[in-house]
Amino acid sequence: MEQSELKATNVAICFRESNDAARALYGARFAILSYFSAFVQISKLKRTLELRMARTTSPKSRNPKELKPSQLRWTCPSSAFSVKTSKSLEPLNTIVGQPRAINAIQLGAKIFSPGYNIFVSGLSGTGRLTTVRKILESVRSRKNFTYDYCYVYNFQNADEPRLLKFNRGMGSAFCSDMQETVSLMRTRIPQLFEEEGFQKTRRSLVQKYQQKEKKILLDFGAKIEPSGFVLSQSETDEGLIQYEILVKAGEEFFSVEDLDELVAKNAISKKKARELNNHYHQFADEFTDIARDRLRVVQEFQRELKEHDRLAATVIVKSSFDELRSAYADESEKVITYVDHVQEHILDNLNVFHPDDPMGISPQNAQEQPAADPFDVYKVNLILNNTETEGGPVIVETTPTFTNLFGTIEKKFDQRGFWRSDFSHIKAGALLKADGGYLIINALDMLGENGVWKALKRVLLHRKLEIQPVDSFFQISQMMLKPEPVDINVKIILIGDEDIYRMLYFEEEDFRKIFKINANFDYETELSDEMKENYARFTHKICEEEKLRHFDRSGLAALIEFAVAHAGRRGYITLRFSDVADVIREASYYARQIKSSLVKRSHVQKALEQRRWRDSLLDDKLHNAIIQDTLMIDTEGERIGQINGLSVYSTGMVSFGKPARITVNVGVGSGGIINIEREVELSGSAHDKGVLILAGILRERFARSQPISLSASIAFEQSYDEIDGDSASSTEVYALLSGLARIPIKQSIAVTGSVNQKGDIQPIGGVNEKIEGFFEICESRGLTGNHGVIIPHQNVENLMLSHKVIDAVKRKLFHIWPVTTIEEGMGILTGMPCGAITDQPPYDNNTVYGLVAGRLDEFRQAMKDYNDSDEEEQ
Repeated sequence: MEQSELKATNVAICFRESNDAARALYGARFAILSYFSAFVQISKLKRTLELRMARTTSPKSRNPKELKPSQLRWTCPSSAFSVKTSKSLEPLNTIVGQPRAINAIQLGAKIFSPGYNIFVSGLSGTGRLTTVRKILESVRSRKNFTYDYCYVYNFQNADEPRLLKFNRGMGSAFCSDMQETVSLMRTRIPQLFEEEGFQKTRRSLVQKYQQKEKKILLDFGAKIEPSGFVLSQSETDEGLIQYEILVKAGEEFFSVEDLDELVAKNAISKKKARELNNHYHQFADEFTDIARDRLRVVQEFQRELKEHDRLAATVIVKSSFDELRSAYADESEKVITYVDHVQEHILDNLNVFHPDDPMGISPQNAQEQPAADPFDVYKVNLILNNTETEGGPVIVETTPTFTNLFGTIEKKFDQRGFWRSDFSHIKAGALLKADGGYLIINALDMLGENGVWKALKRVLLHRKLEIQPVDSFFQISQMMLKPEPVDINVKIILIGDEDIYRMLYFEEEDFRKIFKINANFDYETELSDEMKENYARFTHKICEEEKLRHFDRSGLAALIEFAVAHAGRRGYITLRFSDVADVIREASYYARQIKSSLVKRSHVQKALEQRRWRDSLLDDKLHNAIIQDTLMIDTEGERIGQINGLSVYSTGMVSFGKPARITVNVGVGSGGIINIEREVELSGSAHDKGVLILAGILRERFARSQPISLSASIAFEQSYDEIDGDSASSTEVYALLSGLARIPIKQSIAVTGSVNQKGDIQPIGGVNEKIEGFFEICESRGLTGNHGVIIPHQNVENLMLSHKVIDAVKRKLFHIWPVTTIEEGMGILTGMPCGAITDQPPYDNNTVYGLVAGRLDEFRQAMKDYNDSDEEEQ
């Protein structure tokens, strides 16, 4: 109240309480006037108070009531189940709780237009893979849109193998028929070559050309003999026939290089030697021309011999391949063209069917053979056989390496020690195997493989698959094969979490073009009688499939309570069925340990307790460190600028809470609020935001008409790792107000909760772990009835506390207060009302805000005096 208003009130009260008779007799007129004046003053005061209340910008502070034991945990009654045991139920074979995801998958699975691939996002354990497989099995087409694929030798360019596409099952048949046909050729053609009629005409043709060649050589020998030369014939070590012009001296024959030696021995004269040498060069030139004539004769002979063999074999070859053309007339034109090429190649290379041919195979023809076995070119490489496939295939690739997804071209060493490969070494990957159907891949595994994502984008954008070894993708291979690309029609389903989806969506420009469907799996759903029934049926399914103990009603009720706690809030139940299945297995184990025929509530509770104990090593270490005062946490007494915050730790399987000491120091200055964690780079962005909000709270309450002169530091004591999250922002507000008002905070109370700039308390995560973590410390030190935790009022619906905490609350040894504003929390922590926000100062001196405002006035004046003295010195 203003001083004038207090004075007028005192006057009025004094006047009403006066019984002085003298003043009543002698001062009646004065008394009446004074009473009237006091009445006017009281009316003004009342109006002033009403206006002040009207200007209040936040709700009036209330004293929050602590929670009752019944509010600390939701329990599922055993009567919620109509059956005595889970054995009486039908198994759960349907997908529950995922209507959006199911709709998205069905839509994407049925639209085979470009880009309608599916990214399935959500938490692991929500049944994403199982759900996807079930939906795909139900919606995949029962018509056969699958094909067989074969690679064959390209007779025009061996480095570019040809692709043949067959209707389902026909590729395997073609491969067998081609093998049989070539085997028939390898039998029938040599038989033809051994027939007397064939051999007779062939011998006459050989003799004809042998005589023609012999005549050429004899004529040349007769021509050079008068000049003293003869044509010599010899055989090399390799079995080849070679001819040489020799000099005849008497009965002996010499090479032209021996002429000088003969002259030296006086066997011939120098003149004769010169004549022989001149004649030799003349005859050598003529013999070169004769060699060319012989080569033309040989080539003519080979052509005529080849044509002879071709005409003889045409009937056999053509009739056999006509059968192939007829059998596969309904396939693509490329198949018939390939059969034609094989037929022509066989007729053009009949020499491979009689390797003992006296003329042999020319080196040129030998080099044209791509392999050691000349018949390898007629093989058919069946890379995909869908004979047994019914409908669109559903492939799950658990190891999405480059080779497993896209296929490869294998290499092997040849006889010379070099890497060699051909069309028969091309291997299909999961993408081709899923053609006409669906391929399911784990996104994280795929992104961890070098080059896979880039190659997959290329396939999905162009709808063509080029099979190459992985080293060619990184341009470190000398592979020259370039197989014909496959026109592919496959739908990709990537399974990953939300972070991967957002990263790909915003960072990869092509991602949104090729993954137009996002099937987002929920991790929770509303709790209903139907969901309880579904959980019981799911329990039946797991117990039957894995030969586990069935659950009675109490066990089912305990399982439902776990699922609700796992969801994190009442009225909802988790959809992470893999986690629930683990509890079922572990509870069954403990039931079997004591030879119980059914799993009961006690077994479920023991499974959960043992799970926590197995993974609570870090929890116990921190607990002991606090009890031994290695980590300094006060749970008794009061202290200015110090408060117990609450943090959550996670080991993966188990999360637990522990208190953390937060301290604040304040002083005169203009530095504002300093976050020590941020200064040393141990503060996350969310925590930084929470600290900055503190300044906004101070500005609204204490800087509406004049600036704040303040320098304050906030620290998480004994914290050496990064801190993030804003769940301690309200805690920091309380510590800051305590330091400014110089009012101690009760150390027996811990606090958690986020706060906004208006001072409204906001919900946080891990509320159960935080409460139980502080309770365990207080219990170890001895509960006194003063201990408790302040939580956001919104988190009441999240409470699923342990029975030990509930029992302590029942006995008034532990307290839990839900608050809506910082004013409510400050009242609990200090025992002093915080005060209400007003447009105009001052606050009541008997409130926290009044003391804070007074302290800030002192800082402001001190800062002003300091600045004034500094100016005088200058």
